[in-house]
Amino acid sequence: MLIVIMNLSAWIDLEGVFAELTIMISFIPEGWTIPSVVGLCLCAANIMPAIVTFLRWYQGKRFSEIPYIYIIIIIGIVSCCVLAFSWHKTTYLFGRERSLWLIGSVFLLCMLDSTSSLVFFDYMKRFRIRYLTAVFLGEGLTGVIPTLLLLAQGSGGEAICLQSSNGTTLEPTFTQPRFSVTVYMLLITSIIIASLIAFLLLRWTNIVSLADAAELTKLNDNTLKTTIDNGENSPMVPAVESFKPSKPVKHIATSSFIMLLCINTYNSFVLYGILPSLTTYSLLPYGQKVFYYFCLLNPLSYSLALLISVKWSTLSVCMTTIGTIIGSIFAVFIIIIATQSPCPWWADTLHGALIMLCIWFVMTVIIAYLRITTGNFIKAEWSEEKGMFYFGITVQLGLFLGAVPMYLLVNVFNMFIDRKPCEVYCVT
Repeated sequence: MLIVIMNLSAWIDLEGVFAELTIMISFIPEGWTIPSVVGLCLCAANIMPAIVTFLRWYQGKRFSEIPYIYIIIIIGIVSCCVLAFSWHKTTYLFGRERSLWLIGSVFLLCMLDSTSSLVFFDYMKRFRIRYLTAVFLGEGLTGVIPTLLLLAQGSGGEAICLQSSNGTTLEPTFTQPRFSVTVYMLLITSIIIASLIAFLLLRWTNIVSLADAAELTKLNDNTLKTTIDNGENSPMVPAVESFKPSKPVKHIATSSFIMLLCINTYNSFVLYGILPSLTTYSLLPYGQKVFYYFCLLNPLSYSLALLISVKWSTLSVCMTTIGTIIGSIFAVFIIIIATQSPCPWWADTLHGALIMLCIWFVMTVIIAYLRITTGNFIKAEWSEEKGMFYFGITVQLGLFLGAVPMYLLVNVFNMFIDRKPCEVYCVT
């Protein structure tokens, strides 16, 4: 349970921001382009994982992920507090109003969260394999908890068109939720504080040893020893260090390992790189509430993927490839719909909205499930300890390869067209 709570801090802040876009999008100057801006922030934030990767290589066995976990959680708390009170503030820059406080805070959170994909998975080498599911459960809840808060908050930002004073034009007014974005982000902050407390308990109490959760490794003389964390003065929970075996036993071939990393890179390219920038263009033509329902359902798709993985925790390379192809078919359909904005197929219809919500949901479940099974397979079958570290790198690589081109297509080349409130579209 403590591992689950600790891993809530990994992505819950950004998940919270994405969930709140359904309200924010009507009040910030970036409008429909804000998902692509957030995607670019995630790409630029990859400088931090790159630095951590270099330090891991440079320091070798002296590298410890513990200080980075402290940094991620503590700075995340501060950033969410800043975001809560300044998300709506704008600054005139480069010829237009821009949400610098929002974008700056999101960029900082992106640096922290993208690094968490490396260090949190790396931290799990200290625990038995069965606890890896707790990491994915924590990640899954990072979407569910903001969803529950969004459900309690209610929809907002929906345009209501009223006649202007001269009676010739329509002017939009926007509905308000039950509680503000500020309150929402402060609630997210409180959850990250709970994550910090959970991590402190894991590090400074004997809970891990009592639960027999530490990963134990046999020494050459078949004895065990407790190691001392170089970065702390007290003994670690019983993570055990051993002499390095001359030839680690691998249960899968190197080619299969590389194939799984390539598949995970591609799935991250689709799920985290390309499609987030297209959420507004593929959903808002069907109505503001469709986007709100998407923000409610999308995190639940990750949780469903996790539940499926409890029953079927791993897949073969062949089945993973087939699943990737099926997920790609749904992804291509979403891209086609987005390119047709502001008047895609079935725009402003109920059946069109239902079709798009179902396609988004099924596609996310498939690709998210493949990501979980890939991680489980690597953890179980690849004995070298850097396996999960490379797994985390492929997530960031896929994000980078997808989000940068999408930012250019959306913001520079204007390949996608949004809708203005209180204007008539798709007249037949």
